Amino acid sequence: MSVLIAFKSEDLPSTWRLLPVGKVLLDSQYGTNEPAVEGGNTRVVGMKDIQDGKITTDELISSNLPKGERKRLLLNKGDLLINRTNSYDLVGKVGIFQSEDEVAFASYLVRLVVDRNQVLPEYLNYWLNSYSAQKTIKRIATRAVSQANVNPTEFKKHCFVPLPPLPEQTAIADLLSIWEQAIEKTERLIVAKEKRFKWLLSRLISDTKHPRGHVRDFTEEISKRNRDGAVDIVLSITNHSGFVLPEEHFERRIASIDLSNYKIITGGQYAYNPSRINVGSIARLDGLDKGVLSPMYVVFKVNEKKVLSDFFLHWLLSHEAKERIRKSAQGSVRETVSFKDFGAISFPIPSPEQQHRIVEVLNIVRQEIDLLKKQAEAYRKQKRGLMQKLLSGTWRVVKKGEE
Repeated sequence: MSVLIAFKSEDLPSTWRLLPVGKVLLDSQYGTNEPAVEGGNTRVVGMKDIQDGKITTDELISSNLPKGERKRLLLNKGDLLINRTNSYDLVGKVGIFQSEDEVAFASYLVRLVVDRNQVLPEYLNYWLNSYSAQKTIKRIATRAVSQANVNPTEFKKHCFVPLPPLPEQTAIADLLSIWEQAIEKTERLIVAKEKRFKWLLSRLISDTKHPRGHVRDFTEEISKRNRDGAVDIVLSITNHSGFVLPEEHFERRIASIDLSNYKIITGGQYAYNPSRINVGSIARLDGLDKGVLSPMYVVFKVNEKKVLSDFFLHWLLSHEAKERIRKSAQGSVRETVSFKDFGAISFPIPSPEQQHRIVEVLNIVRQEIDLLKKQAEAYRKQKRGLMQKLLSGTWRVVKKGEE
């Protein structure tokens, strides 16, 4: 038996079977090679349209497919797609098609047609998205310079699926779908709250009635160096996560051995990379007393006697701030934003009383969003734990009336 299987038959309940994926499929097909064209006769699912185990059809490209190929490649409800070619991190993504739309699929994807007498499509989709199956698929994948490839023949031969009886498969899929529904509901709430937050940013912060000044009127650049090497927490800034430890985010430590020329940043101060500000972010250090940044970063602080730091932080999230920063970058020779350039950006400065009121409202909405995100992540963690237990037979579940 293949050395790539996640576990052995004897690890499973007695009523379960362990089969290679190829044994539970009726067919597998490569997608179309036809190029994307505007207004084509067929909408086509691509690699980006497989998200979190689902196939989305909201933003598909289109192609002109010959009649016979179109008929052959139209997806049916319950079909699975596996991404056979992508970066190593993304290759092997699997999603299930559950739409009534008439869509085909692209060449970097392979359709898996399930034998429903043996396996429920939803169950197989959960299994192929589990940690164990994804780990196996990654081991099957062959790497090239910038991408990896999963050979469908090797996948069908070496990726094994644990198969409980069909009623138990249904019960497992139904239970996991409850967590999916909770995640989706929470994510919809997050989207709604974030829309409201953006609306409030526009109404409260970018109000044209506010008196204006410049960022330089209330900020000061900080260039304190780590000369004695006393600070050894090396930080980076990412677009979506703000400050991160490089070894956690990039899985490697991004720093020279000598940190003496690195800039020290303390809690409440801000920083940005002047050469990547247009695609990166400006972040405030919260939750940490002190760290060091590469010398390329600009570090600065806000004078809270003039502008509340929270007010400035919220402004950075506004459309106005992003547009002014973008234009400042475009106006420079190398599309960088020096602290002098940044300081010249126009900024709304309402009265201290107004700032406090605005910050109070925006902080409440932001806290609600943060709590919802934590709740969604908790649901995802619970779902991953359930998948591990249910799909291995460690925990058993059956439909009511099937005990």
